[in-house]
Amino acid sequence: MTVATSVSPPRGIAAQPPSWATLGVLFGLLSATAIALYGPIGVSGTYPRAVGALLRLITPAYAAVNPYLIKMGGLLTPETMLVVGLLIGGFAAARTSRKPKAPALELIHAGETTPGRRYRDAFLGGLLIIFGARLAGGCTSGHIISGITQLSISSMIFAAGVFASGLGTARLIKGRS
Repeated sequence: MTVATSVSPPRGIAAQPPSWATLGVLFGLLSATAIALYGPIGVSGTYPRAVGALLRLITPAYAAVNPYLIKMGGLLTPETMLVVGLLIGGFAAARTSRKPKAPALELIHAGETTPGRRYRDAFLGGLLIIFGARLAGGCTSGHIISGITQLSISSMIFAAGVFASGLGTARLIKGRS
């Protein structure tokens, strides 16, 4: 008869936390530092700032009197650097990953029969998301990352709603109940 025993680390050596926990703690510390040094940070404000920078080049007189562009300010902000970092980090992760590549095309919707249509739909969906985020005065990164870091109850409720609706939507799309 054998008895199953759990293997524990030798005395004096602590077990390593999972990598997701370590990265989560680091991300939390970085977020708290960013809020302390700059203030709450989000992503969706970068896009109207980029449009404002373009309009300042094309029609400086219009951009100078547009109240929304004045409110949004210039392009070079920590949020812009966050967006640039997200793009660079995503590209670098995709290029250096040892995992197998994802399928070239995943047919979720019947209309997405080619990569071109998939990219078109993703681009239009992104535009709608940014429009909604700006209409609401903020995006999920601002509400979830900055809000939860500041222990905002409304941000915690918002985050729970985002994840619950995301899980429900994924189950509907994949046909699971």
